[in-house]
Amino acid sequence: MRSALSPLSLLVLAALLAGCSAADREPDLAELQADPGYALVMPGADLLATVGDRRISTITGPQPAFAGHIFGTFASSDEVYAWYEAELSRLGWSKDRAFGRSTVELENREYCRPGSGARFRLAIKDKDRAFREELYKGRDYVTVFDARLMAVPMNAPCP
Repeated sequence: MRSALSPLSLLVLAALLAGCSAADREPDLAELQADPGYALVMPGADLLATVGDRRISTITGPQPAFAGHIFGTFASSDEVYAWYEAELSRLGWSKDRAFGRSTVELENREYCRPGSGARFRLAIKDKDRAFREELYKGRDYVTVFDARLMAVPMNAPCP
């Protein structure tokens, strides 16, 4: 029994590896957490939870890494968007199209930065359905939102 790869197998393997490049790579959890966008906290917003996970494989396919925070604030959703859009713009991010909404989101926006390997997603949550009441620690926030970075390939298009 041979343990070495056949010449044909080596050619197939080389072709597969040649198709993969650093540009196709997605950032991992630690890289997302090191991005300055991860550290953005709107003044007056209360941190309710930190969320994130490494890239995992599921029955429905690979799920990219993500890292972010859930916040509560007495500011309106318009004020939340205005603050984040100003700060993200300062960091080189631009508004992109949003890719759908979860059943507990009232609205969301996404932002991209060329070559970053990430999308910044800002989602306004339906505070009555999104989380258990205990998360709010007795405070009746005007706006509850999720600010997170999601890994995408480094070469993902960004308008």
